[in-house]
Formats: sequence, C-alpha cells, structure tokens
Amino acid sequence: MRLSYLDILEQCFHNKFRGYNKQEVDDFLHLVADDFKSMTAEIKEKEKRIATKDDEIKELQADLESRPFENDSTIPPEVEEELANLRKQVEEKDILIKEMQDSQSPPENRDNPFSQLTPEMLKEKAKKIINAAKGQAEQHRQDATKEMELLMQDVEKLKEQKKTLMANIKSTAIEHLNKFKAGTPNDGSGNAD
Repeated sequence: MRLSYLDILEQCFHNKFRGYNKQEVDDFLHLVADDFKSMTAEIKEKEKRIATKDDEIKELQADLESRPFENDSTIPPEVEEELANLRKQVEEKDILIKEMQDSQSPPENRDNPFSQLTPEMLKEKAKKIINAAKGQAEQHRQDATKEMELLMQDVEKLKEQKKTLMANIKSTAIEHLNKFKAGTPNDGSGNAD
C-alpha cells in the first residue's frame, strides 16, 4: 500500500500508558507529510519537464528525418553521434524516473529501509535528484542549441547552392536565347529559298 501525505496526516495512534508523547508523534507526522507532499509535487514537475524535453527531442528527430541530404539518404556521422548522445541521455532519465518511482513505493517486506530515513536525508536525496535533472536539462538545452546551429548552417549552405544554381540556369538560358536569336534570321532566309 502506497502512502500519501494525507494518509500520514490522518494517521491516529491510541493512548497507552507510558507510550510516546502524542504531540511529538503528531509533529513528526506533519513534517513527514509535508515532505511527502513537496516531493510528490517536485516529481510531477520533473515528469512534466522530462515530457517536454522528450517532445523537443521528437521534434528534432522529425526535423532531421524530413530534411533531405545532398547526394544520399544516410545520416551524417556527426548527426548520428548527436542522436546517440540524446538517446543515452533519455535512457539515463528513464533510469532516474524509475529510481524515483521505486523510492516512492514501499517494499513488500517488513524490514522497511525507509523507516530509518530522516526528513533531512530525504531532502538531501531530493536535492541530488533535482540537481541531476537540472544538469541533464541544461545539457539537453545545449545539445538542442548546437543542433539548431548546425541546421541553420545547412540551410545557409543550401541557400547559397540554390543561388549559384539559379545564376547558372539564368546564364545558360540567356546564352541559348542569344544563340537562338542570332540563328533566327539565317534560318528564316534559308526557308525562303
């Protein structure tokens, strides 16, 4: 059974002679419930960020797949390497998500290792996870920026090639038109004889 912060807050203990101080237990349960609540919110936020980054990766992949290459349909080695790096980062995120989900669900045996965790330890672990996620998000942002720069350079190269090709076509057309005009009076007089 998974506990939520509300389950912890609503937990009641019976009074017993020489038992625990009820106020201390209640205070501690409130601390634990608040930590659970904030960790749940942070996890949901991280999942949203991960989903956003996954969408960005899918868009970049779709962009790469739709972009025609000059003489062949293979992906250049530098782009393939970048894709491999992005896939590796996605796998690392998946592992991180699984670890976060596993840390939320209590183990099935009675020897609960989480019972020995203090709120400070939980906060420290959450900070580490958040920092790792921030680092990965920043790396994704940098990778996406690099990819966009490469794509913009390719677009500029294609524009230059188009410009050159159009100039060649224009000059060839003018040359043929001039030859045709120069040859028209001769052909016309030849037909009249």
